[in-house]
Amino acid sequence: MTKRLVALIGVAVIVLAACQPGTPSTAPGATTTPGGSGTPGGSGGPAPTGPTGGLAADQVLRQYLSDTDPPDMNPALAQDSVSISVLSAIHRGLLYFDEKLGAVPALAEALPEVSDGGSTLTFKIRADAKYADGDPIVGGDIVRQMKRLLDPRSAAPYAYIACDVAGAAELLGADFGCGSGDTPYSDPEACAADPAACTFDDPQIEGLIETLGVTAPDESTVVIKLAQPATYFTTIMAMWVTVPVKEGWTSFAEQADLGSSGPFQVTEWAHNAEIVLEPNPNWYGTKPTLTRIEMKMGGDPQAALAAFEQGDLDTVTVSDPANYRQVEQDPELQPLMQDIAQLSLTYYDFNNCQAPDADASTCPAQTGTANGKSATQNKNFRIALTQAVNKQQFQDLTFGGIGQISNSAVMPGIPGYDADYNPYPYDPTAAQAAMALAITELGVVDGPDEGEDVTAADLGPMSFGYNCNAGHLPRVAFLAEAWRTTFSLTEDQFDISCTDFATLLQERAQGKYAVSRDGWGADFPHAKNQLDLFVCGGGNNNVQYCNPDFDALFNEAATIVEPAEQEAKYIEAQRVVIDDAAALFLRFGTIRYLVQPYVSGLISTPSDHQNIGDVFYESISLLEH
Repeated sequence: MTKRLVALIGVAVIVLAACQPGTPSTAPGATTTPGGSGTPGGSGGPAPTGPTGGLAADQVLRQYLSDTDPPDMNPALAQDSVSISVLSAIHRGLLYFDEKLGAVPALAEALPEVSDGGSTLTFKIRADAKYADGDPIVGGDIVRQMKRLLDPRSAAPYAYIACDVAGAAELLGADFGCGSGDTPYSDPEACAADPAACTFDDPQIEGLIETLGVTAPDESTVVIKLAQPATYFTTIMAMWVTVPVKEGWTSFAEQADLGSSGPFQVTEWAHNAEIVLEPNPNWYGTKPTLTRIEMKMGGDPQAALAAFEQGDLDTVTVSDPANYRQVEQDPELQPLMQDIAQLSLTYYDFNNCQAPDADASTCPAQTGTANGKSATQNKNFRIALTQAVNKQQFQDLTFGGIGQISNSAVMPGIPGYDADYNPYPYDPTAAQAAMALAITELGVVDGPDEGEDVTAADLGPMSFGYNCNAGHLPRVAFLAEAWRTTFSLTEDQFDISCTDFATLLQERAQGKYAVSRDGWGADFPHAKNQLDLFVCGGGNNNVQYCNPDFDALFNEAATIVEPAEQEAKYIEAQRVVIDDAAALFLRFGTIRYLVQPYVSGLISTPSDHQNIGDVFYESISLLEH
């Protein structure tokens, strides 16, 4: 259920005022280097108290997953960290990422044999690869999943990630951010006039699916033919969207619908309460020590932290900014604290209103503009909003000072990171000048403020959405307050609402909001993965951005083999997005965790999903305590 939060902004601002900016200390033994183990009590700190050294008899790991169910447990459709956290525990694809984020063999015997100048990848499946029910994993199961991913009728958010597969561009077309052609709708002209009424030409789609460059010559072989060489495609084959799917797996809504090709399987799913994982008896890899993982759902981050302090959880993510300093200054909690740098991005969407065939459904209404659509359609308006935000203060007050300020999408540590480019730094005076230009360009006329001058106060309410119960309210309030004070706006000019996460994902992609909360964790360490967010028509292009100059540079970069030249081209493409102020980039992530001292074997990575070490649950064990 969505609820108005304008009245709560004042409360959130009071919370922010209680936080003091500064740089937190690093807990003894904490690991801050991406890919580090982050084991409690590591070198440099005191030995943790509690464990006696032997394994505990009860190998049950208890963690908080989220406030609600995973939004989608279909591997082809999952796009959020909650769902992916579970999927990564119960599935493995041909490849997987190691602790250094390198793609390594999983279900495959080895890395693929590469031929045809880099455009053909051939994988061999391990002979002992089986599902939890004992059935063998065969090449056709990988092919089936890849075809489901690329079927436009699935509307998979990550379909664009496999656009390099031969035949994908013809199948998906520009509407899905894949090439420049038409998607095979039954009536393209009618579809362009009303996207909600689109129907597909099923026979044509079936025919195109059969021509895709994904085949299984025999049960142990998978061959992928690419339309052109792509140096990063092996990393795509390590993502959850390419895991094997049996023919009978068509629903993913209940425990009985969820199979397993990985180290664990789902044995219980009490909706919005708990998901339970237990070892897959037919897992070919190292057998897990844990006998049970209890993923709790419900409540909010404050409740999860309280459960940890009471001994009811073994690890917890400190996600509420009100708790960052509290944890750091608590003599009992501070030794259990770990700050882990992440390949993640905090950003907020500006609806650019540029989606293909954009209409009212992709550009929300806003009174006061000449065309009645959101003022975020205007570049100078987006620049003004950007320059009105003090990003350092945002991080200090709402993230406890941890993390790194971001002015771009590509993260530090990934080739293509552009450390120094920042054309729109915090500058309230410049923001006001950009807003004045925007008001003229938008055709705003004298409105409710009835003043002599036309200003931003003459605009109607701006829709601003985020997901509830996830610690985001103080950040939303910070931004709204920065814009309110810089441009002399009223609270009534912010239509702020929150909803559950699954609904936000849908509404955000549909362009319901002028501004909305967003975030991104790297699926693989390559600039393509972050800049895909801005490809016209792309499945995760929530900012409704379309710039042919960016698309051309981005597509050209993918064809460049020489690493330095490719990196330079990705930087050039990214600067187009930054110059357009397409989104409000705020922070590269560092996550603060608490880990009980008896939790052993954690392998933390910069791509952990919801909890520390959740990429390698099979390595975790619990010591006597």
